[in-house]
Amino acid sequence: MSVETRPLEPHRSLHPVVEAEPTTPWAQHILLYAAFFLMGAEMYLVAPMLPGIADSLHASVAASATIVTAYVLVYAIAGPPFGIIADRYPRRWSILLGCIVFLLGNLACAAAGTLALLVAARGLTGLGAAIAAPAIWAYLAERTPAHQRGRVISTGASVYSLGQVLGVPLGAALASLTSWRWPFLAVGVLMVATSAVLYARLDHLPVTGTARGFSALLAPWSQPRISLGLIATLLLQAARLGAYTFIGVLFAQRFGFSLTTLGLVGLLVGAGSLIGSLSTGAVLDRLHKHNVSGVWVSVVAAAAFAPCAAVALSTGHLLVALAALFLWCVFGGSFYSSQQAYLSCADPTQRASVVAWNNSMMNAGIAIGTTLLGTLAVGGAAFAGVTCALGIAAALVSAALLVLLRKDRQPA
Repeated sequence: MSVETRPLEPHRSLHPVVEAEPTTPWAQHILLYAAFFLMGAEMYLVAPMLPGIADSLHASVAASATIVTAYVLVYAIAGPPFGIIADRYPRRWSILLGCIVFLLGNLACAAAGTLALLVAARGLTGLGAAIAAPAIWAYLAERTPAHQRGRVISTGASVYSLGQVLGVPLGAALASLTSWRWPFLAVGVLMVATSAVLYARLDHLPVTGTARGFSALLAPWSQPRISLGLIATLLLQAARLGAYTFIGVLFAQRFGFSLTTLGLVGLLVGAGSLIGSLSTGAVLDRLHKHNVSGVWVSVVAAAAFAPCAAVALSTGHLLVALAALFLWCVFGGSFYSSQQAYLSCADPTQRASVVAWNNSMMNAGIAIGTTLLGTLAVGGAAFAGVTCALGIAAALVSAALLVLLRKDRQPA
């Protein structure tokens, strides 16, 4: 008797196999958030220290404000070219190079003996941020599943605000005990440690960009669903951060605030931005679940920002001014998170380039807002009116983008 043998068939389950959803690498994200924290703290560090810097370097407040302009102008100009590089080469190298340039810029700020040298050092700091930030945003978007991307990107924006919540008051306190140079030195030293850990932990991601030359530089502007978002960022940040540059001067003149008290105002500002950014992440993920565009958040946030800024800049009542400033920052943080989340996914083939343009528009807006508002009497009716008008214009442009997305039936 022979026994017939048959190959064993693989076991077939009666239930369909459900593939596990990709997980978010939070350990790596936390390291990138640390770099964002230091960049956020350093960027806003100047506001409460501006009067002290002016006195130390024997310059006017208006002239000293050029250290803000130097940072944002270099960032705005250098961001898009380095965004192309981040799309064509592993993002890890752009992140590390930017962090190194950033820390060198802060060390140079601490050592600057004249206003001209401080302006140049701040420009170097802006260059470092311009190299690293687009690659960090793209890295976060690519390493995060779609259902958590809004939360991850909003958390990144929130960490910028956390730099205000913790970094600015601590920096102001350190400056009041020593000098304005020590906060820059502290940021530089902390970025050295952060860069070393990033070098060891970041992954090599495949490149996504293929375009080269001048056409690649302007490619994001050829798509209205991207260009309208970039214009909205320019307008809102000109109002939000351009006016904030003068908050220290305004509150010192109107309410007699000292450097330490201005640091506490920075705490309030950072808390508002933090709340706006964090809450936006959950809203964006919920809207994504229901296939609704997150641009709605940009429209509402920009529209709500305008009256809050008008009140904060014009009222003579301290509590009303602080409450309006807090809401100004809540809606400003919400707008920024919404824009970053939308634009980081608008075109995956040029993700870093689009984000770089968005960051450049933010910093160009700060430069335009600072320059424009610097020609007006701080706290006057024209100062408040221009800030409010810029916010309303941002809301209108965001609404136009929303109409375009509906017309073209773009995915949410």
